Amino acid sequence: MIGIRHESTTGDTHARIYIEGLERDLRILHLSDSHLTEADDRDPDVLPYAQQSRARFDERTPEGQTTREVFERTISDAREQGIDAAVLTGDIIHFPAWAGIECLERGIKDLGVPALFTSGNHDWHFPYLEWSDAVRQSHYPRLQGLTGGNPACQSVDIGGVRLVTLDNSTYQVSDEQVSFLRSELGTGQPCLLFVHIPIWTEALLPGVMDSWKAPIMMCAVDDWTEETRSRWKVPGNDPSTVELYELLTQGESLNLAGIFCGHVHFGHAGLYREGRWQYVARPGFSGGYRIIELLAVQSKEDQPGTADPPYRTTRSCDVALERAFL
Repeated sequence: MIGIRHESTTGDTHARIYIEGLERDLRILHLSDSHLTEADDRDPDVLPYAQQSRARFDERTPEGQTTREVFERTISDAREQGIDAAVLTGDIIHFPAWAGIECLERGIKDLGVPALFTSGNHDWHFPYLEWSDAVRQSHYPRLQGLTGGNPACQSVDIGGVRLVTLDNSTYQVSDEQVSFLRSELGTGQPCLLFVHIPIWTEALLPGVMDSWKAPIMMCAVDDWTEETRSRWKVPGNDPSTVELYELLTQGESLNLAGIFCGHVHFGHAGLYREGRWQYVARPGFSGGYRIIELLAVQSKEDQPGTADPPYRTTRSCDVALERAFL
């Protein structure tokens, strides 16, 4: 079994993981929930919504900047820090307008490193349409350039680590996505999993319920009501979703070093199984992002002997805004 150890860090700007047998140390940008509100005449129906959304977000961004300005500053900061790769875990755009997609594509290009993007529930949904998987499928073609032609699942090998994305933006995953992850884990390489919606954990539940009054995590079972299930469009958990959850929390996935996600608009780090952490990014529109540091060690004995710390949750955004714009 690969030796993997998470180091306790203060704040929500970094994650440091020691991994046995890495080719070299790596620095990876994790960015989520920037909520770019860019739109133009190519998508005329969304223009009124874009104006309203922009005004409300601009009240909560650092120094009253637009979400686009915050996004561009984050890209510049990350590039200056010397990263090896980047993964963007959804809701980078507030709706799939062409202007926002192009802004996102430019940002990824400006990073100048291998990058993956996986969708959140906003990246494929216009606010005047119903929220459904059919709508997601209809807008997937707009995201083809961002997802390498496979928006459901992707992977890339960086320095001996496999970065894997799955689109779980409907709170579900498919049989094909589960098979894809099993195949990636089957390589035996250390892996990191990137999704938009966090998986349910006991550590994350209190913060989510406090902010949203509903357990808006993948594979949550309790704490739903009929009203919140209807409002969040989560009638239950598909068998394939349960299978993925069991693979992550109980199954043969110990070469998965960690899970990285967003969606709930606050920072968090906590265990999802013994020795393995889930990291939730502070939202990009607030200036939040995380640098993942993967540090190469030769053997388990070389790894620091720090104990797994208790979970941490940080809040940095107005809760009313979060509820309006999830």
